Amino acid sequence: MNKVLLICFSAFACCFPFFSSAQINLKLAPLSPGANTFGVYAKVCDNITPSGNTITGSGQVTIKFPANANLNSLVSHAGLWAQNATIASPSEAAAHTYVSFGFVSDSPQIIYQPDSETLLFTFKLVNTATTPVLIENGVDPFDHLPNSVNSNPGNELTVLDFGVQPLGLYTYAGNYAGNATICSETPQDTTTVINPPIDTTNNTDTTVIDTTNNTDTTVIDTTTQGGGGDTTVIDTTQGGGDTTVINSPNDTTQQTSGVFDLSGDGKHFTLYPTPAFEWVMVEFLEKDANGGSIRLFTFNGVPIGEMGRAGRGSIKLNVSGLSSGLYILSYEKDGQVMQRSKFLKQ
Repeated sequence: MNKVLLICFSAFACCFPFFSSAQINLKLAPLSPGANTFGVYAKVCDNITPSGNTITGSGQVTIKFPANANLNSLVSHAGLWAQNATIASPSEAAAHTYVSFGFVSDSPQIIYQPDSETLLFTFKLVNTATTPVLIENGVDPFDHLPNSVNSNPGNELTVLDFGVQPLGLYTYAGNYAGNATICSETPQDTTTVINPPIDTTNNTDTTVIDTTNNTDTTVIDTTTQGGGGDTTVIDTTQGGGDTTVINSPNDTTQQTSGVFDLSGDGKHFTLYPTPAFEWVMVEFLEKDANGGSIRLFTFNGVPIGEMGRAGRGSIKLNVSGLSSGLYILSYEKDGQVMQRSKFLKQ
């Protein structure tokens, strides 16, 4: 698994109001009856409606098949996948070979739709008439750690949905056959957090996302013991509400809290790829516009750098030196924020 991304997503989710739902299922099936090409599919439950603004953060799929068979011809269809580990005839299941496929990036983006399967990747299996199977987490004899080869088999998928409120966090629920997914009875929570709770922790950072319309939000950080915590407010109100941040008198930190309006005043540029590895490209929609600059921030508002536009139609930013995580790119001109967009650095 991509543990760096998984840790990043877990830390990010802990900082924001979100609903968590184990509502993604996986299936392994032949592309056609009797064929030796197999596909791995993902399907969400009918009681959630993911938006198109999702980022798949981590994933792993582990299959097993007879030890005399050979696997080849891996092709990614949604997301980029790689064959990470092949374990032949472990002592726990000597008659089988285990292969773990790891999620590399969300490009092409994995689109999740209710009552619809998404083909993630395909592969071929030769020298056997036996159908490969997805292992069952915690049930398969090889998936009891530590195992004989100290490997980490198992299935996992974690998706962050920025297009719903509160923030959506979808996780792997189990395997399915046919169209019968494993779903809980809990419907998607579509409520909006208007009055965030008071933070009474010691030396803890507080982050609040205000997604209300024309609503005032007050955040009171009562952290104590001098070291204090930083407070970050991301204001995505439409039409605007006032945001007040009150830090405890005991908070002596000098870091500036970030207040971001992610909407800006319109669409002025596109940003790709995201997730990014080495670079991101900013393509301006107004090709002949002069002035303005691009500013880069961490997701909690700490400025990283700035570059003037100088009439260019596009700017390529080298982000290879950045740590994995979420960042904000802001286009500012004549003292105004024209647009802010987020991207994920892997």
